[in-house]
Amino acid sequence: MAEANFRYAIPGDALENYIDGLYEPRTVWERVFLCLKSKGVDVYSPGQHQGKCTSPYVVVKNTGTIGFQGSNQIGSQSLDIMVYCPTTNYSNLEPFTTQIQDFLRELKEYIRPTGNITSVVLDNAVNGYTQALEYQTFQRLRR
Repeated sequence: MAEANFRYAIPGDALENYIDGLYEPRTVWERVFLCLKSKGVDVYSPGQHQGKCTSPYVVVKNTGTIGFQGSNQIGSQSLDIMVYCPTTNYSNLEPFTTQIQDFLRELKEYIRPTGNITSVVLDNAVNGYTQALEYQTFQRLRR
């Protein structure tokens, strides 16, 4: 049996069409990604950023879906917005994080902050400080 080779990719012209209101994102993750990208944020999916952290950037990560107790139809999906800043510029981490939160307020119809923000951690692999902001959306569960 042949193995399915499915790779999720945002169409090449999606950003311009999203900005022009001509493209409807297919997922909440894609909506967050395109919103941040449209604001000029250097944004990546998990595993996409290469090399050391030389300027602030964000990684948008889907962290899973949980069904509500007693229901197999409705649940919530969580997203982590992982904010990175170079080790040489710790003082920019908080303002950059605040700016990302301000941008994501535009998506209040789709996502909401849970209030969970991790402590700042030094990521030696990329020479950057990082912290994660958790957001949540309510959705029908796929069956």
